Amino acid sequence: MEGGSLDAGTLQTVSFEGCVFREVNLSGVAWNLIRLKDVRFEGCDLSGARWTEAALERVQFTDCRLTGLQLPGAVLRHVRLTRALAPLSLWPEVDSKHLWLEDCDLTEAVFMDAKLPGAVFRACVLGKTEFHGAGLEGADLRGSDLQGVRVGLRELAGVSVEPVQLLELAHLLGVRVQELPENA
Repeated sequence: MEGGSLDAGTLQTVSFEGCVFREVNLSGVAWNLIRLKDVRFEGCDLSGARWTEAALERVQFTDCRLTGLQLPGAVLRHVRLTRALAPLSLWPEVDSKHLWLEDCDLTEAVFMDAKLPGAVFRACVLGKTEFHGAGLEGADLRGSDLQGVRVGLRELAGVSVEPVQLLELAHLLGVRVQELPENA
């Protein structure tokens, strides 16, 4: 499907397999129990869409606008987001395996109680992104901006970060990082 838009409406228990959505406006759509397998979204607008209990397998989002997208209870298998604008997106209780996010803006996104083992967040903006209650064991945050990320020490167990990112996480320990003045 190329161009145009799908009216904001509700789809229930529909499956898409082997499809490409290119520059399609899907903003505000409400899809319940939707199944997507081997699907690509390229340059699409999914702002304000709500996909309740969706199942995504081998799905790619490239250059898409996902502002305010809601995916409560979604199951994600081999899902990749590249250059996605997803501020204020909601991913509560998502269950993922092989999730890869690259060069994405996830400012103020919410991954509360999500299962994200081994998820890769590469070169992403995670400012004020909420990870409380998330299972991040084995996740890789290297190369991402963690300034103001909202995550607890429990969630950080087993997560990979770069040494320079530790300064962005020091506030979680109540530690202030300051240079010692030269004349001290």
